[in-house]
Amino acid sequence: MIKAVIIGHANYAQALLDAAEKIVGKQEGVEVISNAGLSGDALCNKILEACNKDRKEKVIFVDLPGGSCTISCLNIMKKKRNLNIICGMNLPMLLEFFLLREKYPSDKLIPILIKKARDSIFKVGNLDG
Repeated sequence: MIKAVIIGHANYAQALLDAAEKIVGKQEGVEVISNAGLSGDALCNKILEACNKDRKEKVIFVDLPGGSCTISCLNIMKKKRNLNIICGMNLPMLLEFFLLREKYPSDKLIPILIKKARDSIFKVGNLDG
């Protein structure tokens, strides 16, 4: 099973996990990190700690391009190039991850997750795109 590290501003990451678990049930192998009250270095250290907890495959979900959470991940990638980081997470993406993480390896799963996230964005009443 692929593990998840969900990183976001304030309580966004925890709220997203809570919402997902209301739909698909309690999930194992998930770490939530908030940037609240953390310096860039402290945030990097928390992310590194989560990534290094074990040797299990992980996907890192980050909320916002250009924000401190993504910048911290990019800084970590300078040393740990093999990280699987997806930026711009949303609830449909996270649900798909939980439903498929035991079925696919990360290299196959990540494109599925990105497609799911993109396909879930549309103007209501205009389902043709």
